[in-house]
Amino acid sequence: MVAFACIGLFLLYKGGWIKLAFNKKYIRNALHFGVPLVPHALGATMMTMMDRFFITNMVGLSATGLYSVGYQIGMVIGLLGTSVNQAYVPWLFEKLKQDNKAIKKSIVKITYVYFILITSLAIGLSLIAPWFLGFFVGEKFAGSGIYVFWIALAYAFNSMYTMVVNYIFYVEKTYILAGITFSCAALNIPLNYALIKWNGPVGAAQAHALTLFMFFLLTWILSSRVYKMPWLLSWGKRNVF
Repeated sequence: MVAFACIGLFLLYKGGWIKLAFNKKYIRNALHFGVPLVPHALGATMMTMMDRFFITNMVGLSATGLYSVGYQIGMVIGLLGTSVNQAYVPWLFEKLKQDNKAIKKSIVKITYVYFILITSLAIGLSLIAPWFLGFFVGEKFAGSGIYVFWIALAYAFNSMYTMVVNYIFYVEKTYILAGITFSCAALNIPLNYALIKWNGPVGAAQAHALTLFMFFLLTWILSSRVYKMPWLLSWGKRNVF
């Protein structure tokens, strides 16, 4: 496949369909936007790996196995959030270009409704998880249901994060994300240790949820500073806050 791709590119180049050209402005913009996302991605990877690392070393591999099953179920909320965000981003950026106050208020209302829906789905998933875990993966892994609530909640917070981080991407100030991500990754380490000590392996799921909540909250605060949105809007006569 790689060989065919290379041949195809060569033929397109020889036929004049594609041309190689270097634009310093485009390269500079790409580096300005993309390079800060590297430490951001590394920090995010740390946050998703620490829970299983601590469970394995503090509790044991059998507990890690149960946790991983519960994690896969809870991660359904994350997959749903990612799918929604991929469809939402092009629409959002198109609306932000209009710089219209009424449209911004509508965006904020949609965002709050989404927060409620994704949290409700996470809670709903955790309620039905014990039933279908025993049915689909067997009684041996039925105990993994205790992790689903916290993991699903963690991914609900992560889905909320994806809604507010888009404003940082829109203004191309991605450099501020590295600090947030590494701060939360650093917080995740003592949280995992302390909560596993206090609550057993479920403490890792709790630490994951708390970390992603802070990740979402800090990103929301900073995104509201780099791009103003009417987060304190009113719904008729009643204020949101």
